[in-house]
Amino acid sequence: MKLFCIPLVAGVLATASFADVYVWESFTDASGGINSPTGGTGAGSPSLVVVGGSPIIAGSGNLYDPAGSFTMHLYGAGFVNNPTMEIAGLGSEFDTSSFYLNTAQGPVFPTVEVTSGGAGFGAFNTYSLSWDYAGPAIFFNFGTSAPHASLDRLTIGTFGETIPAPGALALLGLAGLGRRRRS
Repeated sequence: MKLFCIPLVAGVLATASFADVYVWESFTDASGGINSPTGGTGAGSPSLVVVGGSPIIAGSGNLYDPAGSFTMHLYGAGFVNNPTMEIAGLGSEFDTSSFYLNTAQGPVFPTVEVTSGGAGFGAFNTYSLSWDYAGPAIFFNFGTSAPHASLDRLTIGTFGETIPAPGALALLGLAGLGRRRRS
Protein backbone atom coordinates (compact mmCIF):
# COMPACT_ATOMS: atom_id res chain seq x y z
CA MET A 1 0.00 0.00 0.00
CA LYS A 2 2.79 2.45 0.88
CA LEU A 3 4.43 1.93 -2.49
CA PHE A 4 1.18 2.86 -4.26
CA CYS A 5 0.43 5.97 -2.16
CA ILE A 6 3.84 7.62 -2.36
CA PRO A 7 3.87 8.03 -6.18
CA LEU A 8 0.25 9.20 -6.08
CA VAL A 9 0.99 11.90 -3.48
CA ALA A 10 4.19 12.90 -5.29
CA GLY A 11 2.21 13.30 -8.53
CA VAL A 12 -0.38 15.52 -6.85
CA LEU A 13 2.31 17.70 -5.25
CA ALA A 14 4.20 18.02 -8.54
CA THR A 15 1.01 19.15 -10.29
CA ALA A 16 0.17 21.60 -7.50
CA SER A 17 3.63 23.20 -7.69
CA PHE A 18 2.85 24.41 -11.20
CA ALA A 19 -0.44 26.08 -10.23
CA ASP A 20 0.00 29.85 -10.37
CA VAL A 21 -2.81 31.98 -8.96
CA TYR A 22 -2.25 35.72 -8.56
CA VAL A 23 -4.56 38.16 -6.76
CA TRP A 24 -4.81 41.95 -6.79
CA GLU A 25 -7.07 43.33 -4.03
CA SER A 26 -5.65 46.84 -3.86
CA PHE A 27 -3.78 48.98 -6.34
CA THR A 28 -0.92 51.47 -5.99
CA ASP A 29 -0.46 53.08 -9.42
CA ALA A 30 -3.20 54.49 -11.66
CA SER A 31 -0.94 56.30 -14.13
CA GLY A 32 0.85 53.59 -16.12
CA GLY A 33 3.15 52.16 -13.44
CA ILE A 34 3.28 48.61 -12.17
CA ASN A 35 0.69 47.16 -9.80
CA SER A 36 2.12 43.96 -8.31
CA PRO A 37 -0.09 41.15 -6.97
CA THR A 38 -1.17 41.49 -3.35
CA GLY A 39 -1.61 37.73 -2.86
CA GLY A 40 -1.83 34.32 -4.42
CA THR A 41 0.29 31.22 -4.80
CA GLY A 42 2.26 32.04 -7.94
CA ALA A 43 6.04 32.12 -8.16
CA GLY A 44 6.21 34.58 -11.09
CA SER A 45 5.99 38.36 -11.15
CA PRO A 46 3.07 39.51 -13.32
CA SER A 47 2.09 43.17 -13.28
CA LEU A 48 -1.09 45.10 -13.90
CA VAL A 49 -0.70 48.40 -15.80
CA VAL A 50 -3.23 51.11 -16.72
CA VAL A 51 -2.76 51.74 -20.46
CA GLY A 52 -5.75 54.00 -21.20
CA GLY A 53 -7.99 56.42 -19.36
CA SER A 54 -7.38 58.34 -16.15
CA PRO A 55 -8.47 56.31 -13.15
CA ILE A 56 -7.52 57.25 -9.60
CA ILE A 57 -6.75 55.13 -6.56
CA ALA A 58 -9.84 55.34 -4.34
CA GLY A 59 -9.57 55.33 -0.55
CA SER A 60 -10.50 51.64 -0.64
CA GLY A 61 -7.48 50.86 -2.84
CA ASN A 62 -9.69 50.26 -5.89
CA LEU A 63 -8.98 51.73 -9.31
CA TYR A 64 -11.86 54.11 -10.02
CA ASP A 65 -12.53 56.53 -12.88
CA PRO A 66 -15.19 59.17 -12.17
CA ALA A 67 -14.87 60.79 -15.61
CA GLY A 68 -14.49 58.04 -18.22
CA SER A 69 -13.53 54.48 -19.02
CA PHE A 70 -10.09 52.94 -18.50
CA THR A 71 -8.14 50.00 -19.95
CA MET A 72 -5.59 47.72 -18.30
CA HIS A 73 -3.02 45.16 -19.39
CA LEU A 74 -1.76 42.27 -17.30
CA TYR A 75 1.84 41.51 -18.31
CA GLY A 76 4.23 38.76 -17.26
CA ALA A 77 1.92 35.74 -17.16
CA GLY A 78 4.42 33.82 -19.33
CA PHE A 79 3.32 30.45 -20.68
CA VAL A 80 -0.34 29.79 -19.90
CA ASN A 81 -2.50 26.70 -20.27
CA ASN A 82 -6.25 27.38 -20.38
CA PRO A 83 -5.99 30.44 -18.10
CA THR A 84 -8.87 31.66 -15.98
CA MET A 85 -9.53 35.15 -14.66
CA GLU A 86 -12.04 36.72 -12.32
CA ILE A 87 -12.67 40.46 -12.34
CA ALA A 88 -14.74 41.98 -9.52
CA GLY A 89 -16.06 45.43 -10.38
CA LEU A 90 -18.27 47.99 -8.70
CA GLY A 91 -20.40 50.70 -10.29
CA SER A 92 -20.50 50.85 -14.09
CA GLU A 93 -19.97 47.64 -16.03
CA PHE A 94 -16.76 46.47 -17.62
CA ASP A 95 -16.70 46.19 -21.41
CA THR A 96 -16.84 42.44 -22.08
CA SER A 97 -15.75 42.99 -25.71
CA SER A 98 -12.45 44.36 -24.33
CA PHE A 99 -11.55 41.03 -22.67
CA TYR A 100 -8.86 39.19 -24.62
CA LEU A 101 -5.46 37.54 -24.38
CA ASN A 102 -2.92 38.93 -26.84
CA THR A 103 -0.62 36.31 -28.39
CA ALA A 104 1.89 36.27 -31.24
CA GLN A 105 -0.91 34.82 -33.42
CA GLY A 106 -3.34 37.59 -32.46
CA PRO A 107 -6.06 38.04 -29.85
CA VAL A 108 -7.74 35.07 -28.18
CA PHE A 109 -11.17 35.84 -26.72
CA PRO A 110 -12.48 34.15 -23.57
CA THR A 111 -15.74 32.60 -22.57
CA VAL A 112 -17.30 35.13 -20.17
CA GLU A 113 -19.84 34.57 -17.41
CA VAL A 114 -21.22 37.61 -15.55
CA THR A 115 -22.77 37.64 -12.09
CA SER A 116 -24.45 40.95 -11.21
CA GLY A 117 -26.15 42.44 -8.20
CA GLY A 118 -27.33 45.75 -6.85
CA ALA A 119 -28.26 48.77 -8.89
CA GLY A 120 -26.79 52.15 -9.72
CA PHE A 121 -23.78 53.33 -7.74
CA GLY A 122 -23.81 50.23 -5.47
CA ALA A 123 -23.97 47.71 -8.31
CA PHE A 124 -21.40 44.95 -8.46
CA ASN A 125 -20.40 42.66 -11.31
CA THR A 126 -18.15 39.64 -11.24
CA TYR A 127 -16.74 38.50 -14.58
CA SER A 128 -15.47 34.91 -14.79
CA LEU A 129 -13.29 34.44 -17.87
CA SER A 130 -11.77 31.26 -19.28
CA TRP A 131 -9.62 30.80 -22.37
CA ASP A 132 -9.13 27.70 -24.49
CA TYR A 133 -5.47 28.46 -25.23
CA ALA A 134 -2.07 27.05 -24.33
CA GLY A 135 1.09 29.00 -25.18
CA PRO A 136 2.94 32.22 -24.44
CA ALA A 137 0.86 35.22 -23.37
CA ILE A 138 1.97 38.72 -24.36
CA PHE A 139 -0.70 40.42 -22.22
CA PHE A 140 -4.30 40.16 -21.05
CA ASN A 141 -6.51 43.15 -21.93
CA PHE A 142 -9.65 44.39 -20.18
CA GLY A 143 -11.43 47.69 -19.73
CA THR A 144 -14.46 49.48 -18.40
CA SER A 145 -17.39 50.74 -20.46
CA ALA A 146 -18.29 54.06 -18.80
CA PRO A 147 -17.47 56.51 -16.01
CA HIS A 148 -17.89 55.41 -12.38
CA ALA A 149 -16.46 51.91 -12.83
CA SER A 150 -14.24 50.56 -10.09
CA LEU A 151 -11.85 47.60 -10.23
CA ASP A 152 -12.21 45.95 -6.84
CA ARG A 153 -10.31 42.68 -7.32
CA LEU A 154 -8.56 40.72 -10.06
CA THR A 155 -7.55 37.06 -9.82
CA ILE A 156 -5.81 35.03 -12.52
CA GLY A 157 -4.96 31.34 -12.71
CA THR A 158 -2.40 30.69 -15.44
CA PHE A 159 -2.86 26.91 -15.68
CA GLY A 160 -6.64 26.52 -15.85
CA GLU A 161 -7.18 26.55 -12.09
CA THR A 162 -10.61 27.17 -10.68
CA ILE A 163 -10.36 30.57 -9.04
CA PRO A 164 -10.85 30.09 -5.29
CA ALA A 165 -13.05 32.46 -3.32
CA PRO A 166 -11.03 35.13 -1.42
CA GLY A 167 -11.74 33.41 1.93
CA ALA A 168 -10.58 30.04 0.60
CA LEU A 169 -7.39 31.63 -0.73
CA ALA A 170 -6.70 33.12 2.72
CA LEU A 171 -7.21 29.69 4.31
CA LEU A 172 -4.74 28.17 1.83
CA GLY A 173 -2.21 30.80 2.90
CA LEU A 174 -2.80 30.02 6.58
CA ALA A 175 -2.43 26.30 5.89
CA GLY A 176 0.91 26.98 4.22
CA LEU A 177 2.02 29.13 7.16
CA GLY A 178 1.07 26.39 9.63
CA ARG A 179 2.96 23.86 7.55
CA ARG A 180 6.11 26.02 7.62
CA ARG A 181 5.94 26.40 11.39
CA ARG A 182 5.89 22.62 11.84
CA SER A 183 8.95 22.12 9.65
